[in-house]
Amino acid sequence: MFGKKTTEAPVISSTTPVMGIKPEEKKLPEAETRPNTIIAKNSVFKGDIEMEGDIQVWGKVIGNIRVKGGAIRIMHAGKVEGELNAPEIIIDGHVEGTCCAETLDILEHGELRGISRCGSMSIRRGGLFVGQSEQVENKKKSEMEQRVVPIRDNQGDKSKMKNSA
Repeated sequence: MFGKKTTEAPVISSTTPVMGIKPEEKKLPEAETRPNTIIAKNSVFKGDIEMEGDIQVWGKVIGNIRVKGGAIRIMHAGKVEGELNAPEIIIDGHVEGTCCAETLDILEHGELRGISRCGSMSIRRGGLFVGQSEQVENKKKSEMEQRVVPIRDNQGDKSKMKNSA
């Protein structure tokens, strides 16, 4: 009555199929699935770069960088002399030239000397911008404005006719 009860553990025969647990497939955000190119610290790249995805510049680039569907990040040690063109540009290093982007962010250690052509621009405390800034409207807005057809004002036409009579 008070003795230990012994229960036998169920025995799994070798022919019993074992179901494996499949890990959930994680959907990566768009930024993580884009290719990422890095210009390493202490390296110098001379020439133009055209690519899709993101690029991080830790070294020095002398030339133009054009990115489709990604971002250009000039890191703390990075330097660029030339034109930058991308949907998003983040500057934490030194840039001399023109930046064309939908959004431009100059961080604490960032420095832009040149022309900024962007839809929105932010400069954090400690960031430096010396040059000319031109606001560019987003392409989506301009496309929408092209579709809008002005409606002729009939009342204005009637008042003109009364004044001329």
